[in-house]
Amino acid sequence: MNSLFTRTCGLLVAMAAALSLLVVASCGGGSSSSGNPTTYASVAMAGELIDYTLDPTALTYSYTIVESQFGLTGKTGSGTLTRNADGTYTPSGVPNARIAILPNGLLLGAVRENVGAGVVTIPIIGLANPVTTGAAMNGAYNYLHRGCLQPVCATDTGTFVITASASSVTWTSCTAANLAAGACPAGDRSGTMTHLGGGRWRVNENGAALPVGTAIAFVSAGQNVLLIDLKDPRPGGLGIGMVVGAQQATMTAAQTDGTWIAATSLGHWAVFDTSGTNITVTRVDGFPVNVPGTFTMNTPWTGMATTNGGGVGFLAGSGVYVLETGSGHAELGIKIR
Repeated sequence: MNSLFTRTCGLLVAMAAALSLLVVASCGGGSSSSGNPTTYASVAMAGELIDYTLDPTALTYSYTIVESQFGLTGKTGSGTLTRNADGTYTPSGVPNARIAILPNGLLLGAVRENVGAGVVTIPIIGLANPVTTGAAMNGAYNYLHRGCLQPVCATDTGTFVITASASSVTWTSCTAANLAAGACPAGDRSGTMTHLGGGRWRVNENGAALPVGTAIAFVSAGQNVLLIDLKDPRPGGLGIGMVVGAQQATMTAAQTDGTWIAATSLGHWAVFDTSGTNITVTRVDGFPVNVPGTFTMNTPWTGMATTNGGGVGFLAGSGVYVLETGSGHAELGIKIR
């Protein structure tokens, strides 16, 4: 467990640096000050598109599964929230999880659902105000991909480029290399994106008969962030799961320093502190720990970070990070202070 979270936190820190650009764009973290219910277009790590509503005044939450690969489309859930001293919330029914929201409209949370192997805790990441134009998504992105082609789940990182014109939006991706720096040594994937309304985009891959996912995007502090709910079970496809992408930006210590909360694809939650290039995990699933680690910024390329445990991650907007751990799992994190 400790070795897992050492790897996890290293990546989380790296991601936090990148994601901090996405989430805390101007405020540096913490809970939303709005007292109004807010609905977040969200993607679950297991591969579900969810509308998640949180009311910080009434201390309630509710959600509807909009798209599902597990027969859950239309399913709803709701409950109450307990406000924690660090500004996060604990949702009823998911006692080891935390919900954190940022003033610029980003949410990290969790739901409990049966996605084929019993009821499990599934991390979600959501956006309050997704973009509705292709031009708003133009750019080169770092990405984290978590996909399952049963019975195997895998995580990888890489880059993709979105190019929007007056008539089309196209994308090209590359695994484990920086597409923005030149050709993709391992080959690439490419396709198109079509707006479905309400900030949702259908993602098609060239050569695939059916859409491979649904995307939502967000702009924070000049950095684009893209989330994709994957639904591509064909052999050699992208799998069932999610993609988190953040426009490439140089990572700095000013972005990563602070306290972060993170969720993993194993259903665990951790709290860690970062200072300079050092990380210390202080809590796992609510229990105190002391697990130190380190990370290196802007390796293997701009905006990415590597940890001493073999993790690779990046920041997505101000206050958010994503990470592929050294053991091949995925982490999502948000800066709470």
